[in-house]
Amino acid sequence: MSANVKVRCDVCFESYPLDLFRFLPACGHGLCIVCSEKTLQKRNCAICRHPKGFQDPVQIFLTFAESSPVDKAHSVIDNLTRIGPETMPISVQKAGRKIRHVMRDIDPEDDIARELLEAAKNLDERIYPLFLDLDLANDKVAMLTAEIEELRQELKVAESKDDEMKELRRSLAESRTETRSTLAVAAKNKAVALKERDENARLSRAVQRQLSDLTSKEEENAILHAKLTRRDNRISLLEKKLKVLSRTVQHPRPDENDPDESLQIDNSAEGIRIPRKSNDWLEPARVIRKPARGAFKRAQTMPDIEL
Repeated sequence: MSANVKVRCDVCFESYPLDLFRFLPACGHGLCIVCSEKTLQKRNCAICRHPKGFQDPVQIFLTFAESSPVDKAHSVIDNLTRIGPETMPISVQKAGRKIRHVMRDIDPEDDIARELLEAAKNLDERIYPLFLDLDLANDKVAMLTAEIEELRQELKVAESKDDEMKELRRSLAESRTETRSTLAVAAKNKAVALKERDENARLSRAVQRQLSDLTSKEEENAILHAKLTRRDNRISLLEKKLKVLSRTVQHPRPDENDPDESLQIDNSAEGIRIPRKSNDWLEPARVIRKPARGAFKRAQTMPDIEL
């Protein structure tokens, strides 16, 4: 019969079969499975606040007699008097429904009805401050929640800035490393450039010396060329004179009436006869030999003649 009879939970005011209830050995109160699971971690009973102890809730088996409306009303009144600050909100919400359910089965003129209404009124007087405090607590919780959310956002911003600072520090470290590497490369390039500059300066000096030597050589060549030109001109002039002389000394017949005939020198052995003018008596006679074949060519290969 206990399986067919429903038992009301004093926490949620819901009716369940007896086998769905678990009772606390320390105080004897029973809760439905749902409320028992919800309050399992609490140290005290959700109904009487008695310590639970170390024993687990147990299942019991009873045989119930049929409850009268008056008994139901007394049970509701008893439960209403037990509602306090620790009562779960869902139990308070279901209290009004339980009162209306019991009032359908009793006469409004009965004493039990007046007791039930008085218990409900007393509940309102006790619950209203609780709900007022609850509203204030909810407002405070909302305010604290907003503050916490604001702090959380500030924390996120701070963490973001911290991450940004870490990134900046990392970038700065990389920049410093890159700068040191760049400076090292620049110093190396500078050393190479200085070495190349010194080498270029040395080569420039060498080129200048070579240009100076070349200029001197060109000047010497110009002087030698001028000397060769003068020598060639002198040789050409001498050749022309020799040609003239060779034509002149081809044994011309002397004029018998020439007063200078007596002054002619016979150089038959030499093959050339050179007439002398009257004013040549102051100089010794000169013998001009006829140049041999190829003499002019050999003269061109003679050493330089300083003029």
